[in-house]
Amino acid sequence: MDVTDDASVERAVAEVMRREGRIDALVHCSGVSLAGSFEDTTIEEAKRQFETNFFGAIRVMRAVLPIMRKQGRGKILVIGSIGGLIGLPYIGYYSASKFALDGLVEALRMEVAPFGIEATVVHPGDFNTAISANQVLCSRSGVDSPYHAVCHRTIEIYDAAVRRARPADVVARRIERLLSRRRLPVRSVLGTPSEVLGVWLKSALPSRGFEYLFRKSYKL
Repeated sequence: MDVTDDASVERAVAEVMRREGRIDALVHCSGVSLAGSFEDTTIEEAKRQFETNFFGAIRVMRAVLPIMRKQGRGKILVIGSIGGLIGLPYIGYYSASKFALDGLVEALRMEVAPFGIEATVVHPGDFNTAISANQVLCSRSGVDSPYHAVCHRTIEIYDAAVRRARPADVVARRIERLLSRRRLPVRSVLGTPSEVLGVWLKSALPSRGFEYLFRKSYKL
């Protein structure tokens, strides 16, 4: 399935219905990462980021919702990111797409609950996937950029964390447990103790205090 293509999504959902006759759950995990400073990233590059991470999720959810409504039940799990709860510099548009998913699912839950449909967004921290290897650098991130040195140093810190992180089957097990629940939480955060602590600190500390700690951690 190509989540950026309406026809591809419709064909895939139709094929599942042809084979199975129902759709009990959707786990939406398509995503890409665009790296680069806010200023160096073009509007077209930002749109492509959202086309996969945000509008791709919308396409698939819209395709399955009529089926779930007719069934009177269904579960929707969308993979967000801790970067959708904490704005991450130099992958800011990635963060923005995940923040958008968090808000969308929060609103969607209340719309679909009367039809017996549950929805949640799962926010993982770093896991050892191909997201870094497949990451796209914005076109203006070269040596002429005033952000070049700090941008590339920060991205390397992110990428190194992904390389040494736990395998993605940890996330799969969380998804499996969530699917077995009768009621889904609004969101589910999954990460190392320090990542989960970071999410908590953001909500507990004054904004400038949290920003200070973040900048010190990443030498920004």
